[in-house]
Amino acid sequence: MIISEEDKKESVKVSLLLKRIELMDGQYVNTESDIMSQQQPFVISLFLGYNLDLKALELEEMMKIIFLIWEYFKGMKHINEVKISESQFERIHQRNIYMLKYFEKEKDESEKLDFVDSVLRHLNSRALFTGVLYQFNQKQALLDMRDKERGILLIGLKSLIECFEEIVNNK
Repeated sequence: MIISEEDKKESVKVSLLLKRIELMDGQYVNTESDIMSQQQPFVISLFLGYNLDLKALELEEMMKIIFLIWEYFKGMKHINEVKISESQFERIHQRNIYMLKYFEKEKDESEKLDFVDSVLRHLNSRALFTGVLYQFNQKQALLDMRDKERGILLIGLKSLIECFEEIVNNK
């Protein structure tokens, strides 16, 4: 896969957002949570779902990642008009689970690389997803999780990103 100039610009944007998210305070969380609950209530319900299954430090890191995704998309067209639905998320989530199961069954390493390349080529927000992966590989609370839990969370976050992309690209 070739990295485009747009990918480079997006990676700078994501890098700045990562720095900003690390500095967020309670006022930011309250203000943005209110905005998010009005514009994209599904995102709040997704986060509240994580609240049941994660330890406090894991939940804090997931909150930062969700705010990273929110910050990335919140100013884009149609994000404040079209809401992510549970059915949209579930459709995309099931597709991602299917792709992961296919990937796990594939034995040929070059086929796996081609598959990953294809998946990433169809993701418009590659830099954002890379930023999410970076967080999963840097934050101790996320590193300490079992691989299966990390995989489930990553599939959910990738699905959330794709829901936002679908809104931006389809309206």
